[in-house]
Amino acid sequence: MANTFLLISHLPIPARHHHVSPRMSLKQPPNPSSSLLTSITNLLWGSSLPPSLLISTVRTSWHSTWQLMMSQLAPSDSSGRYSRPTSKFRITNNNNNDFNLLLLHLYVGLACPWAHRTLIVRALKGLEEAVPVTIASPGLDGSWEFNPVPVPDRDIHILIPTVDNANGCRNLKQVYRLRKEGYNGRSTVPMLWDVQNKQVLCNESYDIIQFFNSGLNGLAANPGLDLSPTALKGNMEEWNRIIYPNVNNGVYRCGFAQSQEAYDTAVNQVFSTLDMIEDHLGRSRYLCGGTLTLSDICLFTTLIRFDLVYNVLFKCTKRKLLEYPNLHAYMRDIYQIPKVAETCNFTAIMDGYYKILFPLNPGSIQPVMPSGCEHEILYRPHDRESLSLAESKSIKVQVP
Repeated sequence: MANTFLLISHLPIPARHHHVSPRMSLKQPPNPSSSLLTSITNLLWGSSLPPSLLISTVRTSWHSTWQLMMSQLAPSDSSGRYSRPTSKFRITNNNNNDFNLLLLHLYVGLACPWAHRTLIVRALKGLEEAVPVTIASPGLDGSWEFNPVPVPDRDIHILIPTVDNANGCRNLKQVYRLRKEGYNGRSTVPMLWDVQNKQVLCNESYDIIQFFNSGLNGLAANPGLDLSPTALKGNMEEWNRIIYPNVNNGVYRCGFAQSQEAYDTAVNQVFSTLDMIEDHLGRSRYLCGGTLTLSDICLFTTLIRFDLVYNVLFKCTKRKLLEYPNLHAYMRDIYQIPKVAETCNFTAIMDGYYKILFPLNPGSIQPVMPSGCEHEILYRPHDRESLSLAESKSIKVQVP
């Protein structure tokens, strides 16, 4: 645990013109059979709609296929509610050795909000040299691949997909299988890799950001930054119990719901929680007062994707984040902290959802980026410095 604190608000804000969102796209080539299909349909029923029997047959077949794909993409319970699988590899007190002596490597994906947490904390703590990173990109089958995409005229600081810089593998599944014991489970990001022993050290995002915050201060360029102060741990835990199920995982429970009832429950919880946080942030700069914490980082990585992805693709349509003045200003406040914007590749985020989640977007048509997510908008003054820097009292909120 660090002995000194760093006030994030005292860090300089980078110039606006240094950031350029790279234009990456997983564009698919035209389908050569489209003209043949058009000719056949014109021959069968001309310019009229297809027969009702064909429509009902296709609808039934598609629904069955959709349920099959969703069962693999997003496991659910009997009511159709998405049930996120638990992480297999955890950092616990039992394996908390002197990690400063290990060679570590971080595997992430730019679209993933859970991996994004680790990139932000790694950057803020100054662990870029101590913990090198490999950035995977989602393959068309949903697995994580190492497929660097050349981006002309990009900002040299923005993160983009890379080759496997640690093991030279083609995909993340191969890395997991390098373990001496082998592995046949889900190959997820983020994943912290023990280079020397060829072991998966951890694939639970919150464990990793806690570890980055306090476990590698001997290697960190910014060891004085403490994103989990002892005095705020109780407050942080209370926020985490609210934010994780109702916002972080809540948007996924909306998008991956397999019944109307499951969706209705999830979407109501998402927006009732956002309403409550909006009210709280009208009085407090960050969740726990004037100090940026890991809880803020966890909330931020969902908020930065909200209007880009969750509002449209995951049907979180009641309100856009832009319609929440306090939440949007809070998001801009964190985005403007040095090094944070460099971890936000909006094109990669949109591609990773709209181009890859086939059951939710079969046509892979990607909407235009919302204007509220443009870099120039995100760098508008947030005026949140005027809020009290005093630590807020522990909240007592019941979220339905």
